[in-house]
Amino acid sequence: MLFDAHVHLGWFDEPAAVAREAGKRGLGLLAVTVTPDEYRALRAPLSGEKNVALAAGLHPWWVRDASEADELVAALPQTRWVGEVGLDASPRHAATYGAQLAAFERVCAACAETSDPSAPVVISVHAVRAATDALDVLERTGAAERCRCVLHWFSGSSEELARARALGCWFSFGERALATRRGREYARQVPAGRLLLETDLPAAPGETGGVEVLLASLGRAVDGIAAARGEDAGEVETLLARNAEELLS
Repeated sequence: MLFDAHVHLGWFDEPAAVAREAGKRGLGLLAVTVTPDEYRALRAPLSGEKNVALAAGLHPWWVRDASEADELVAALPQTRWVGEVGLDASPRHAATYGAQLAAFERVCAACAETSDPSAPVVISVHAVRAATDALDVLERTGAAERCRCVLHWFSGSSEELARARALGCWFSFGERALATRRGREYARQVPAGRLLLETDLPAAPGETGGVEVLLASLGRAVDGIAAARGEDAGEVETLLARNAEELLS
């Protein structure tokens, strides 16, 4: 089974229909959300979809106050999927960085506290111009050790990549990351057993497309990873499916 480790399923016009079709096509989905409200709204429609892991999220773009993390924390330990969470220090979002940092720390501490070694909490992490701070939080709260931390579309420095590798982080790559020289080089450097696929689609709410959009993007990502690593695309696809199975326990 192919597995999309970072998809905004709730941004499709008909999330449940897309999820059902994905299951028929052998596609698993880690459906990230951007707010606790979105997570709660999707729980009932997606409850019967065995190929979907619905994650409780608080995207840094949506954070205005650190207390907003309390709603996400309340979903633990009922779910072991968390995302999209993290930090964004780009100019557009720098004004809320202090609140982002406090909220992310609160979420990661709760994830570490509730994570079960037999079925660890999986966290999909957004870190833009903030990789060092994000890794500091993951390490300081114990999330790096007790959870499975997936760095989505990692764009930090080579030194930050080395640190993330040493902490045991996972890395999800999509076709847009692999369109950059840095993305291709990082896909080459990441340990084979920590590689995952992602689409990060749709790009905005209201997408009317469906599974074909996701499958096409994943196929291009497989080809991009294979080219970056100088490996056979079929073997890479098998590796990525095996990694996803390991991630999901």
